[in-house]
Amino acid sequence: MKSSLLAAVSIFSFISTLSYAQNEDASQLPTEQELIERQTEFGARRVRENMNQWGLFDIFKPRNQCKYAIQVPDSVTRGTIALTFDDGPNAVTTPKILDVLKAHNAKATFFVLGGKIKGHEALLQRILDEGHHLGNHSYSHPNFHDLSSAKTESEVESTDKLLRQFNVPTFFRYPYGNSTCNANDLISSLGYHIVGWDIDTCDWAYADGKVSDKENQTCMAPESLRNDYAGYVLREVQKTQGGVLLMHDIHQNTADSLDRLLTLLEDANYRFVSLDDLNIFPRLNKK
Repeated sequence: MKSSLLAAVSIFSFISTLSYAQNEDASQLPTEQELIERQTEFGARRVRENMNQWGLFDIFKPRNQCKYAIQVPDSVTRGTIALTFDDGPNAVTTPKILDVLKAHNAKATFFVLGGKIKGHEALLQRILDEGHHLGNHSYSHPNFHDLSSAKTESEVESTDKLLRQFNVPTFFRYPYGNSTCNANDLISSLGYHIVGWDIDTCDWAYADGKVSDKENQTCMAPESLRNDYAGYVLREVQKTQGGVLLMHDIHQNTADSLDRLLTLLEDANYRFVSLDDLNIFPRLNKK
């Protein structure tokens, strides 16, 4: 009797777990406006956390070393720019960005969402044919801090399988840069290098052409540049003298401003490099 009861409980638990996992897999892609709102929220939160100073007794608190993965393991090589675009593909803006990149002979890495791959296979193939890279950016752009283990695996592995139709992807970027230790282990086991950024270009804040007061809590653009995306990015680049740029190929303003931005960078003697350049990013590409 006891063994039958235990068996029944085990079967019920298995079915419940399977049902939960299936429900979690039914992820819905956020709209572009939702992505902007979330980016604003996470950016402001990170600014607040960076401003907090450790108190006398805070040294005894455990630090979560896997909370954010926005760093790039290699120091900036002065005068070099690595272009990256998240959240695509987009049928309208991604092709325009590719046209601009070709005109400037610049290569980029596109961190795509698995939920956007179906129906855009030709566009992803064009990205590869023109010498760019495809990276994994999860399936539905969640906050990995909020995910169960099952959902974490689904977000990473489902996109991985879709990308392998085209080539073997090697770069992964967390939505919002929000990582967990378990997710890091899973992503590394699949052969990925986790990529952050040196400069958030705030193109999500400039999506409508001008940065709002709320969004500017994160971007801190001077009044003279709050409606000048390309000028703002050049200003940020000059602070670091180069590095990995975070952009999004889903925003029309990003696509419309890219030619001017790349021209400004070229005129300032910056050269464009790829994330797989071992001379520029030896630690990032370490086996």
